[in-house]
Amino acid sequence: MFRKKVVSGVSLDSKSEHKSTSFGSISSIFKGNSSVLNPESEPPEPAVNAYLPLEADVIKPSTNKAVKLIQEVQKLEGRTIKPFVDYNEGLLFYPILSKIGEMQDNVACLDDLVSDGILEKQVYEKLIVCPIHPETFSSSMRLYCPKCHTMNVEKLNLFEHKKCGYITESTNFDFSDQNNSKCPSCNKQIKNFEKEVRVPAMWYQCSDCNEKFDNAVIKLHCRKHEHDFDTNSGQFITTFSYKLKNSEISINSDTNQIKDELVKLLQGFNFNAKLNISINGKSGNVHEIPIYAKSKTTGESILIFIKNQPSGIDQSDMNSILVPKLDIDPTNTLLVTVSGINDGIENFAAHYGIHLIAEQDFSQILSRVEEFVSEWYSKNGGKK
Repeated sequence: MFRKKVVSGVSLDSKSEHKSTSFGSISSIFKGNSSVLNPESEPPEPAVNAYLPLEADVIKPSTNKAVKLIQEVQKLEGRTIKPFVDYNEGLLFYPILSKIGEMQDNVACLDDLVSDGILEKQVYEKLIVCPIHPETFSSSMRLYCPKCHTMNVEKLNLFEHKKCGYITESTNFDFSDQNNSKCPSCNKQIKNFEKEVRVPAMWYQCSDCNEKFDNAVIKLHCRKHEHDFDTNSGQFITTFSYKLKNSEISINSDTNQIKDELVKLLQGFNFNAKLNISINGKSGNVHEIPIYAKSKTTGESILIFIKNQPSGIDQSDMNSILVPKLDIDPTNTLLVTVSGINDGIENFAAHYGIHLIAEQDFSQILSRVEEFVSEWYSKNGGKK
């Protein structure tokens, strides 16, 4: 279940507390609640959140949030969700989450979409943070004179005008007006710095003690707590972006929408139906079932698998269904898909009693599932 939340940030030096509660436990959308059932027992009823006594405050788990997020990501440049970092407070935000009613620091819901193949997680930035105060990301680089340790250090270059061969320090060249710069020796106009001027050397000079040196002392400065720290002692914090995968995005989103519709359909036929349930088979092995339903009147059960492959449903897809079917031994097993069916698969499905429903769109699939369940239901004397 969901409730309205106040947007806050999460510190990158600790894991987000929103571990599995994202999208009303995003597992309710893609992976399930990880509750393990015995095929002889009823699927569990949804847990009631003690903090949500009023029905008006409750937003029931739905795929709508995931689908809406996908639609929002499609509008972004590069279809990529980028983080916003509060450097002073050490907080990480993903503002796009507020558009679907989620907390902006709820990284767990994005990671769940990565697990489901919807998003691709990528390294966005590596931050070097203070080893004493890693909770703040605000640090800057400082250059010090190795002799007197002042910060009054200037970077100097040696410039050579290629046309006349004049060489001098960069302080003698005035490039403040790049369109009207002249060589101080030959007085010719320099129109293209990169092509007309060579930089044979570079060094530093301290304005306080006039010392010249090749390498300045580099320190990182913790801006919030006003102290320096050595670059080698700094800690790395990794921030991530999330890119929408191009392949099968529409299929994945539609798949999750039809899961809800199929559950509602089965419930209309007096079935106790649940999404993404872990079930113990006769062998003791646990199987992940996309949709498991059990008749409230006859106790008969049905497994529904939803598979979509660009290359079509093949033998490996059927094997992944056959194993849990044989181990759980439901009354009926359905495979629904919008993908093509490879040669030999229909015969295989018929041989093992797997009802195969393949249509070009999910509305047709929903109609055929309704026909199948209605016929099965009527044979047992049931009334919708």
